[in-house]
Amino acid sequence: MDPNYPFNPIYTNFPPSQYQTSSHPVPQPQQNLHYPQSQPHLQFDSRPQPHPQPQSYHHPQSYPPQNYSQFYYNQDQHYQAAVHEYSQQGFYPSPGPPVQPSQSRIQVVIPSQPSQSPSSPHQQFQQQGQTYHPQPTQQPRNQVPSPVQAFQPPPRQQPPQYASQYKPDPSQRRPDVVVHVPSPKMGADQSQLKRELPTPIIKIEESQKKWESTLPATKPQPPQTRPDQPLTTINPQMLQNTPLQTPSRVFQAVEINTKPKKVATKATENRHSPVQPYEPEPDYPSVLCVLADDYLDAARKKEGLTEEYYTLIATAVGCLEAVLNNFKLPPLKEAQVSLHYAQILYEETENYDEAETRLTKSIELCERHKFIDLKYEMQLLLSKILYESNPKAALRDIQRMIDDIEAYRHTAWLYIFRFQHAMFSLASAAPGEVHSAAVQLEKITNLARQSSDSAVLALAAVLEASLHLSSSSHEAVTASQTALAKARALQLDPDVETTPQLTILMEFIDLACSVREGNIAQTESKRKTMHEVLYESISNPAWRDDGFIYIPVSKRAIAGIQLQGNGHIVERGGKYFMTFSWLSKEHVEALGFLFSADSAAYKSGADGGKAEKFAEEGLLEVQSWGRPGLATGYQQSQKAHILQKLLEAQFLYLICFMRCSRGSWQQASRVVPAIHRISDDLGNNFPLNMRSALLYLEGVILQGTGNNAQALEIYQSPMLSLEQKHSLPSTRPKVDHQISTSYHAESDITRNICILAAMNSAFILQDPHHPQHNRQAYLVNSLSTPVQSCGNKYIQAHYSLLVSVLSSTTLTAKQYLKSAMEAAKAIGSTQTTALTLVYMQEKLFRGTVDEQAIKCARAASHQVRRWGDPMWIHVAAGLEAEALEVNGLLGDTQQRRADAEASWDKLPEAVKRLKSD
Repeated sequence: MDPNYPFNPIYTNFPPSQYQTSSHPVPQPQQNLHYPQSQPHLQFDSRPQPHPQPQSYHHPQSYPPQNYSQFYYNQDQHYQAAVHEYSQQGFYPSPGPPVQPSQSRIQVVIPSQPSQSPSSPHQQFQQQGQTYHPQPTQQPRNQVPSPVQAFQPPPRQQPPQYASQYKPDPSQRRPDVVVHVPSPKMGADQSQLKRELPTPIIKIEESQKKWESTLPATKPQPPQTRPDQPLTTINPQMLQNTPLQTPSRVFQAVEINTKPKKVATKATENRHSPVQPYEPEPDYPSVLCVLADDYLDAARKKEGLTEEYYTLIATAVGCLEAVLNNFKLPPLKEAQVSLHYAQILYEETENYDEAETRLTKSIELCERHKFIDLKYEMQLLLSKILYESNPKAALRDIQRMIDDIEAYRHTAWLYIFRFQHAMFSLASAAPGEVHSAAVQLEKITNLARQSSDSAVLALAAVLEASLHLSSSSHEAVTASQTALAKARALQLDPDVETTPQLTILMEFIDLACSVREGNIAQTESKRKTMHEVLYESISNPAWRDDGFIYIPVSKRAIAGIQLQGNGHIVERGGKYFMTFSWLSKEHVEALGFLFSADSAAYKSGADGGKAEKFAEEGLLEVQSWGRPGLATGYQQSQKAHILQKLLEAQFLYLICFMRCSRGSWQQASRVVPAIHRISDDLGNNFPLNMRSALLYLEGVILQGTGNNAQALEIYQSPMLSLEQKHSLPSTRPKVDHQISTSYHAESDITRNICILAAMNSAFILQDPHHPQHNRQAYLVNSLSTPVQSCGNKYIQAHYSLLVSVLSSTTLTAKQYLKSAMEAAKAIGSTQTTALTLVYMQEKLFRGTVDEQAIKCARAASHQVRRWGDPMWIHVAAGLEAEALEVNGLLGDTQQRRADAEASWDKLPEAVKRLKSD
């Protein structure tokens, strides 16, 4: 039956003339009854009650809203008529006193649609303890047993539109007695006698499940009464002495219930066990996401790549896959989970295809729902993944995104994508991409100046200075100093001043410019300044320990973007920052040792080996770090491990070169195996320029120990050939960490090493008895163009020295020796100065009786002793002794010959055999 059938207000009045007072005890049902075994006592009051006054239909306080058209006759609510214009007529003419609804707790439920087929029900009532059984008829749905005589009010018309207006407030009703009144049409005889009935307890058979299903499941309870409320009273004469008429509705069933409605619970097998309370179903997607984070954190706390680590990572990925594949998530939640899933695949695995597929679908989702921040986060991650397999395609994709972002004027994300494009260009093996990186940094500088983002401008300027410094152009140092001046102009800006990472980076680049330029006066002062700034920056509390640098940006740069990714753009304390991965304090301190050693290496041990001490101290610090942990993920851990190993290799290279320069061949040879171990450990991640330097070192050590044949073979290898195009083999693995394919693979570092190898080959081919002596002239001439274009003053000075040594005319030798001496003074190289003086004495003053010859010989011997190479000490002492002997200074001659003999004993046996040959 439909419970929303409109209420008919004609059943609200009862005949006051026949009200009688009576009280009946509630009979107790048998144990097999289906309905509650105890009911509240009913008292019937015969006091006259008048018809209630009608209320206005438009009264604002007449009827509270109600979802179901039911009449609640409660203690706190007086009945009011639904229509103001319609006066309801009672069933009996004489009105009584007003009805007091506050004394009753009866809820009357009117059924939805009465049956249209007439019937004459025959109702029988049994005594206490008996069960009522309805008689089956041809219309069972219309004939329902009732504990009272059916009555029919006089027919009258009622506007249907007012029938459903009565909607009492559900919050005010507190019915304790529920009366369900089905109303089929019944063709009863109007002359049926009035019967006086006791208050019955009715049991409806299970066959009448249609009406019974609408009743709430209740549990038999003892009668309960409230001290502040009287017992429910019902006048039996009102129910019995009603004349039968032709009604549109009649009472058909009454159910009395003194307990509030309870939620039916499923019975357990053990009826003595307590009923379990209802628990809502868990939020499985959130639970799985939390589990994935817990598994990921547990895996990253492991010390190494163990089997347990791989199991935890696989479980975390499986949890996120289950969330994405088995649940319908809100769009924002789905986008965030997809981004997290792709980040784990990128950082912890090599399943780049799966991550690319997921990101592609999620980017479409973000476009549909306008998740701008998440879309850019996914697009940036997708570019990084694409770069692993196809760098050129990644550059094209990121350039397309830059055009789109520029059209939408999302300034902060335009900064990020342009910085990423510059990093990709620097990591590319093609030298032409360096120009593209410079263009991107220049655009960032202009955009940051327009948006008043000082920190972004300083960062772009510093990176531009570093980019120019790595080029082989003659104007590299000038361009780098110009870009660095832009950053230094902003050092007092609050955003730049609170970023110590930028400050120390400026000092590193400034010192590197002076080292490359060969300005020894500036190098000394800048190294001292760098030391001061280094320890100030490391002790600055603004330096974060998580390895990230936070670059502040203005709110105007974030306009039109709602932050949802919490990745590259974050908000801290009402300010917005761009996050970049940076070096830790330990890495920066190690770089300080490296720059100090490199800037002092030009003295070649003349200062007591200060440069080598810097290098050894830095090497010990790097070796004390141990392998990086997995806290930042497998891929980041691998990159940190590669960076650590490369930094260790840089110190080893520097130490090996300084030992070779002073002739300590045995000590230098012990360093080479350590570099080989690093090279084997890193594999293809070991840069090509370092491979070239390692091969060159092996040749230098062989040449220094007298094995010229093997040294020449190394110098003439394809890797050290100027005509050979330097690139990695095409069979390298797909996954690389962007270091072996770096720009330095084609930089001037590799080319300069090849130039040095060719110059050493020319010295070996100087012997007229060598089989390849005829290639010497061609080799020297082919070096002219590369030397002039390299821009390295050290190489240019040694090339002049080479030409002067190999020249056959005195004029040419004198000209190139003069150039070499000027270059040696400019760069402050003790080694170059000593070699120039030695060859000058050999070419110009040997065998001459001249005071100038004695001065040149003594100067050469002094510089060589400062240099410290035993072989050249022997050569310089012998030339000085010869000059002194020619000029008649025999006392000093014996002393110089003794020094030459002492140095001779320190030379390797192979070198001694070369002299005897």
